[in-house]
Amino acid sequence: MSLFKTYAGLSRDIYYLCLARTINSMGDFVFSLITLVLTLQMGMNVVSAGIFVSMAALISGPGVLLGGYLSDLMGKKTIIIIGQSLSALMIISCSFWSDTITVGYFLIAVMFFISITRPAYNALIIQLCPEEKERKSAFSLMYLGANLGIAIGPLIAGFFIKDHVNIVFVSIGTVFLISTFIIINQVRVSTRKELASTGSLHSVQQQQQPLSSQPTSPLFKLLMKNPLVAFFIVVSFLNYFIYMQYSFSLPLQMNQSYGENGAAYYGSVMTINAISVIILTTLILSATRKLTALNSIAIGALFYGIGFGVLNLLGYSSLFIIVAISTVLWTIGEILVQTNINLYIASRVPDTHQGRFNGLLLFVGCLGYTLSPYLTGIFIKNMDMKSVWIIILAFSLVYALCMILLGYIEKSSTRKSEMELLDHSKSV
Repeated sequence: MSLFKTYAGLSRDIYYLCLARTINSMGDFVFSLITLVLTLQMGMNVVSAGIFVSMAALISGPGVLLGGYLSDLMGKKTIIIIGQSLSALMIISCSFWSDTITVGYFLIAVMFFISITRPAYNALIIQLCPEEKERKSAFSLMYLGANLGIAIGPLIAGFFIKDHVNIVFVSIGTVFLISTFIIINQVRVSTRKELASTGSLHSVQQQQQPLSSQPTSPLFKLLMKNPLVAFFIVVSFLNYFIYMQYSFSLPLQMNQSYGENGAAYYGSVMTINAISVIILTTLILSATRKLTALNSIAIGALFYGIGFGVLNLLGYSSLFIIVAISTVLWTIGEILVQTNINLYIASRVPDTHQGRFNGLLLFVGCLGYTLSPYLTGIFIKNMDMKSVWIIILAFSLVYALCMILLGYIEKSSTRKSEMELLDHSKSV
């Protein structure tokens, strides 16, 4: 229990926001729902169902960009409420058309509205936590809660989806509405006047001094003025590309290594992953609390590389212990990267642009998730399965080196600025 003191001291708004996200994530399996409903309920072939899933994935990209822009323009909390409310209405509407193709289009719309809320959630955490240590704990708690919800939701829905799909639709819609109700009533976002009266606004402005001098600058112009942030966002493509291997290359590897039992073994992998996330997230946060976001991401990338690289051994032995060790290792990488990736941007971007920058980062994520299966498929076709894991290991090392290089450049730049300031004060 002492480990959970790591999450102590956060504001009640953060706790309620994380609770809302946990509840909301119980219905966050729309991708799987599209496939299951269209194939099980309507008898659609896999190729046709795949088109709907691809459309839902593609529409998420514009969704996160629009959500980021609107959250800066209209407010983070407002966009979360609007996005979740529309998602709830859409998915409840599916219960009236559950035996028609219309349900496929409704579920694509649901994915769009869900994606709109993603950058708003991240930006709202940043707004509610002025200190970086608080943000680290808050993002870790959000990540842990979301994974708990994702683990519970599909498990419950699995009992009803075949014979009572309408109950699943109404239940997911209700979950979204409960989450939205919590945010409306319990998450309080302070206005600039309230922050100024408590003195918090001044401290936030001091932290964001380099970037907030021109809060109304266009996104592209602000990116050009901050090339390190732009570099970080571009290189983050590697994170999403690598992470996507768990849902594309790993199932293929299980089928190749274990034949007709591959699906069962892959299910075991996902169970190990879920248990590892629940047990290790708090431990890892406690152990890496003093590390910078870049150092945490670099270490996480190394765990990605080692974890996925270990799977190369399946080319020589099919012992499941190899898979189990691999899963724990890449899960540690997942925890380190996913709980820190928003922190780097948070301390270098003014509050007026947090939504847009988070939306841009999530858009790069969508590109990584979309291109990863295609490019990895080319690797597998032209080489063999075990060689792919060495390539992923190499990509992970490149990602880690990029984070280390970024940290070194920042330290050198800060040291140079301090020396120039010292020289200037001496001359005066």
